[in-house]
Amino acid sequence: MTSASRACTIIGLSCGRGARDQGCAEGPRALLLGGLFDRLGRQSPDIEYVDMPPKAGDVVSVIADLGRRLSRQVAIIMDRKRFPIVIGGDHSCAIGTWTGISQVLSGSQHFRLIWIDAHLDMHIPQTSPSGALHGMPLACLLGQGDPHLACDPAALDGLRVTVMGVRSCEPEEMALARELRVQVITMDDLAGLDLRDALLQAAGDGRFGITLDLDAIDPLDAPGVGTPVPGGIRGASLLNALGPLLASPRCIGLEIAEFNPIRDTDNRTAALVEAFIMAVLQPGERP
Repeated sequence: MTSASRACTIIGLSCGRGARDQGCAEGPRALLLGGLFDRLGRQSPDIEYVDMPPKAGDVVSVIADLGRRLSRQVAIIMDRKRFPIVIGGDHSCAIGTWTGISQVLSGSQHFRLIWIDAHLDMHIPQTSPSGALHGMPLACLLGQGDPHLACDPAALDGLRVTVMGVRSCEPEEMALARELRVQVITMDDLAGLDLRDALLQAAGDGRFGITLDLDAIDPLDAPGVGTPVPGGIRGASLLNALGPLLASPRCIGLEIAEFNPIRDTDNRTAALVEAFIMAVLQPGERP
């Protein structure tokens, strides 16, 4: 069917407290100063921007507070029949984003989540080598980990989550993923698959959301991240494969995390962020 450009609200989360390299806190501001919002406004007549800075406090209380505020904001956006686009900040923002969407959709069983990431993000405090909270958000959404951050009840159903692009994780995370029945597709697995087909299968035939940690992309194409891992998905390949899904009316939200402008080179990572968001705004045939 033919569809007009979506009504979208972008939430900029200027917080890197969950990461060891906190340069990603500057991501939303750098994108705005680079003219992103102006260019998006020319593409779509109905686009808003909301800034959500962190409050002061220790790291757990900051992330917990931000998650609560973000989940409420996302719920408001969806109640207004608008499409939420969350720009991090570190990937701990996912706790708030997908909790809010789960609440609006009356439970985790009502949508699938495609989690694109070099890391599995399923540590709990007892297994994390670094203690960094951006390595724990998926576990928290599945009801595991620090009680101040873990969702109770779980916001997600592991059977409806696919993590794709993994190439850096610990055995404890893989064990928890198996226990909670999360599908994990590593980069080695992707070598034998068609990327677009794998994404379509992960999306299923109902509603789905997409959360993209930019370190899933090869550092050659996305150097502006805090924890780069060689051998990732090439940027153009991911954009081409994700484009039809982002334009689909079944897509309920997009989250892009871990853009670190301090580490970017020749604006390559910022340009990819813009291209992914532009894909959401494209009118036309949507499968």
